[in-house]
Amino acid sequence: MFFLMRHGEASWEASTDFERELTALGREQLMLLAQRHQQVLSGISKIVCSPYLRTRQSAAIIASALVNVDVTIDGQLTPNHSVKDALSAIEKHGCDNVLIVTHQPLIGDLISFLEQGNQSYPEPVLPGSIYRYSMQWPGPGCALRESVFLA
Repeated sequence: MFFLMRHGEASWEASTDFERELTALGREQLMLLAQRHQQVLSGISKIVCSPYLRTRQSAAIIASALVNVDVTIDGQLTPNHSVKDALSAIEKHGCDNVLIVTHQPLIGDLISFLEQGNQSYPEPVLPGSIYRYSMQWPGPGCALRESVFLA
């Protein structure tokens, strides 16, 4: 399985976009999501996230509900990176039991590319949502959506 996640609800009160942190509601929603879907998420062996504070916090919350999961930061998963950059990051980290935590609009474009083979109809991904896929390798139209978990 391969998982894509948009970070949880983030505050707008920060001096830079990089420093925006999760709101109290965002943290609470992610903790409940992790508890509610712990059985499905327990297959995750690695979490890869953008270096932005809100994605690191989201990854840490999910990781705390799992056993022996490493969190890795990858600079190619930020909101201003392209689908090509994100695919490069996914290829580097693999897509077997990996959770990628990133941002809109990148995640919406990435979902469209992986499911439909293009970015014509980006997915409107809500904060804290986790998408679960069957996917051998990241490529155009190669992902089969199994389920979506909402915060």
